[in-house]
Amino acid sequence: MSESLAWLRDPETEPALGALLCGLIRDIRLILVHPDLGNAAKLGAITQTVDQLAPPPGPEAGDASAAASVAALLTQGTGTATALFEKLGGEQIRVDLTGSADRPLTATECLELLIRKGAHGHQRTGTLRTANSGRVAAEVTSLVLPGRLPADARWALGIPGPGEPAPPPSGIPLGKVLAGFGGHREALGARMVYDSTVSPNRVSVESSSRMWLDGVPVALASERVTAEFCQRARARLASTRAARALLTADSRAS
Repeated sequence: MSESLAWLRDPETEPALGALLCGLIRDIRLILVHPDLGNAAKLGAITQTVDQLAPPPGPEAGDASAAASVAALLTQGTGTATALFEKLGGEQIRVDLTGSADRPLTATECLELLIRKGAHGHQRTGTLRTANSGRVAAEVTSLVLPGRLPADARWALGIPGPGEPAPPPSGIPLGKVLAGFGGHREALGARMVYDSTVSPNRVSVESSSRMWLDGVPVALASERVTAEFCQRARARLASTRAARALLTADSRAS
């Protein structure tokens, strides 16, 4: 256990600790109020959730540090996840939608979106990709309240309003549309995800957020950032820091 937790004490991981703890608390609260789980099942689910916080010792710890760096960035400031992925990937980001449909909100979702019980929302699922290389950045899900969006925003997202014809399918990410209307992102937490089905094990990061527009929550969003994109992001950040250090050294020498 001491080896597994050592990376949490690493200064590089420190910026992500707040996001990881918020995500852990949120996951445990959702488990505790789950209506279909008995006490034993809840205990097992909580144990599994806590285990996700610390990677196993070995080469996977490097993947965990990369994912932690992305988790920290996703919880800093109020910029959208799409904008962050574009900076980290060095390309524009588009979304390939795999699903788009109305559904009733759960009681928890109603509380988080500050809306009455029994309300409906529009769920979008898809994959965020870099526009040129087609690299997968994240699998995403969003739950939008169309009635709280301007008509132009609904149209850009491909969501019809009451009595309106269906707009054409949209390839524009939610964050990009809302940013254009002055929206911002409130991070709700993040957690590490370890994939034991592949070799070597890969570590990705899941994050959740609430989207606001004009002081009102308009959507819940979640991203599962791929291990490959986390590694690319970490390498890009490292190269940027190295370039800045080199420029600083050159300026001092001159």
